[in-house]
Amino acid sequence: MIYVGSRRRLAEGVQITERMEMQMPTTLGRAYSVNWRGRPPHMLRPDVPIWYRFLERYGYLFQRLYYDCLLGGPELTPAQERDPMQRMYRMNVCKRADAIAETDKETWLIEVADGPGLRAVGQLMVYRYLWREDPKIPKPDRRLLVCRMIDRDMFAAAAKDGILIYVIPNDPDEPPRVWATPG
Repeated sequence: MIYVGSRRRLAEGVQITERMEMQMPTTLGRAYSVNWRGRPPHMLRPDVPIWYRFLERYGYLFQRLYYDCLLGGPELTPAQERDPMQRMYRMNVCKRADAIAETDKETWLIEVADGPGLRAVGQLMVYRYLWREDPKIPKPDRRLLVCRMIDRDMFAAAAKDGILIYVIPNDPDEPPRVWATPG
């Protein structure tokens, strides 16, 4: 549970502050094989080849792999779950990591970006927060940024925040680079 901001209203010149308690639910959805090579839902097309090169090298680490997981957003009652419009609304307002992977000891929250910027690094920060509100896999979490290239500023910010960075080059003969710093 979290407390979301403050809702203020004026009543006869007196300001009243109320706290709103909300659930931030997580829905994993179905598990995918690491060998599946369809189009991962909600992953940007230019990022898919980078992701598949990553899986070719590191997919063996995963026990389970999920795409299209819902992080945060509204919690629906059982009656609302049966309403297609309510379900669609939730699907539209939830945040979605490119992938969530389970290893033998950790849960990895993964964002894939050809050349990551503020958006990718910021998304990983939000995904971790939302995941920790309702973790579906009882293991420590780790954030991963999988990319083809990264500029110095984004690298420094991501590494300082403890994000594990995998740089996967286009050339299959060129080895990937991996950076991890405690965050």
